[in-house]
Amino acid sequence: MVLLATCNVARMWARLPLSPLRTPDMPFHTDTAFREQLRRPDEEIDLLRAALLIAADSYPGLDVDDYVARVDDWAAQLRRQIPQDASTETRLRRLNHFLFGILGFKGNAEDYYDPRNSLLNEVLDRRRGIPITLSVIYLEFARRLDLAMRGVSFPGHFLVKLPHGGGEIVLDPYHRGVSLGEEELRRRLREVFDKPIDELSPFLQTASKRDILVRILSNLKGIYQHQGHAEQALGVVNRILQVNPALTEQYRDRGLLLNALECYHAALKDLQTYLRARPEADDAEVVRKLVFGLQEDHSRIN
Repeated sequence: MVLLATCNVARMWARLPLSPLRTPDMPFHTDTAFREQLRRPDEEIDLLRAALLIAADSYPGLDVDDYVARVDDWAAQLRRQIPQDASTETRLRRLNHFLFGILGFKGNAEDYYDPRNSLLNEVLDRRRGIPITLSVIYLEFARRLDLAMRGVSFPGHFLVKLPHGGGEIVLDPYHRGVSLGEEELRRRLREVFDKPIDELSPFLQTASKRDILVRILSNLKGIYQHQGHAEQALGVVNRILQVNPALTEQYRDRGLLLNALECYHAALKDLQTYLRARPEADDAEVVRKLVFGLQEDHSRIN
């Protein structure tokens, strides 16, 4: 192993995300706009715009305003079709019919791991997505219909929920907005954990907007890692740490990616950060061995 004193990838992108199409001379207005969203209180983050800015990392020059206007126009069409005194149930039925029937949005079961399913401009263009991106669109339509919908980080499959009648309606935008009862929710949890789950409430907590952004990015990261696209995965990890710097496992993952990209000095710093934060982690010993090897190489060339 040769420890590089400097690394172009690490130096250039220590704070900025990479993408398949990004070049060093690109303007950084996308990063500035994304950071501006993150400076807001969680409830004031423009979720649609922030998700599109994530997509703009892969599509330089993406007209975010145009996509926001498209959703606004669609929602305005739908709103005109719903009487002001319509019940919650009527609003939900009309929303499902418009989004999945008229516009034709659907889950992309045929190519679930296509990274385009996590890029909101592609989802809006192709009208195909995965649970998290279809949920973002569903939430944005609901907000424009004055429905107090919230996201739910349900294990394995993102959902949305709406307070109603002293309880909550839980919906699955990936499956055309179907309403899920307790029995179905328990069945899904049993598939994830391979054991019966009695208490549902811990799994139906409201996801913050930052949680939703992290989940979008985590899906992209996993896809890029599986495809062997280390530089793209590195850029996504940088975005995740912008959204939530407290996710210490992301320093480990970034360190491993940097190590794979032969950016050894930057990798060493991230792996040490991880060990300081998580000294008792299950993988701490494995990470320590890697850190020791990097330190040895560093000492040999210095």
